[in-house]
Order: sequence, then C-alpha cells, then structure tokens
Amino acid sequence: MVAIGNSKVDWHRIRAEYASGGISQRKLAEKHGIPWSTLQKKAAREHWGKDREKACAKVVERAVRKTAEKAADNATIAADIKRKGLMLLSRLFDEYAEVTSTEHRDYDAAGKNLTDIKRLRDLTAAYRDLTGDMVNSESKDSELLQSLFEMERKHHG
Repeated sequence: MVAIGNSKVDWHRIRAEYASGGISQRKLAEKHGIPWSTLQKKAAREHWGKDREKACAKVVERAVRKTAEKAADNATIAADIKRKGLMLLSRLFDEYAEVTSTEHRDYDAAGKNLTDIKRLRDLTAAYRDLTGDMVNSESKDSELLQSLFEMERKHHG
C-alpha cells in the first residue's frame, strides 16, 4: 500500500479490479479517492492493459470451452434420443404394417381406410419432428460456438 494524502492506496487491489475488465481507470480513481492522472500514469508504466487483455482472453476461452463441452453433451444426448426415437418409430411402422383386419377402422365415403392413413401421418410427423429438432438444435449450438470463436479471434488479433 502506498499513502496518497491521508489515505493508503492498495495498488494491487486496484490493478486486479482493472484487470477484471469491469471498471474504467477513471471510475477506479474516483472509487479509491486518487487522482485519475496518477492512476493513469501508473497503469501505463506497469502495462495494466496487458493484464486486462489476458483476463478477457481467459474469460472468452473459458466460455468457448464450456460452450463446446455443452454442445458435445447436447449432441450426445440428442443422438441417443434420435436413435431411441428412430427405433421406436421403426417398431411402430412394423406394427402398422401388421394391423389385423379385425381392428376397428374408420372409412370415408369412398371406402378409403382413414385409420391407417391417420396412423401413417402421425408416424411420419413424429419422424419429421424428431429429425427436425435435432438439426435445429445442432444449428443453434453451431451458431453460438461460431460467435464465441469470432470473439476469441478478435482478442488474439
């Protein structure tokens, strides 16, 4: 700590606050009751900006890593759900093919079997929903990862 006027200044704390990226030099000076020019000169002399850049880069790197891990976990879960869903749909299609003639069926005026058509439409819609949701979620994860990678590239020049 260094004394300025009647108060002591904790330069390590101020530097750490600045490096965290949440506050400007001017606001730090006001907060700690020191002249802005004094803080500015000390920050320039000791290269505080590099500390701040490193801290920001670590935050971006951590965010990219966590997002990638989450995307991988989501992809694994989605693949498992898709696999199970497709297996279920396969069984349902097989059952559909084995419908017995004794089952109650609805027919239209022309004698067309509406029950089978409805079942087939339901199964087809379930398949479309299942595969469509997987594509959409993968696309959203990819967009988020891409934006984080862009942020990281900007920080590293």
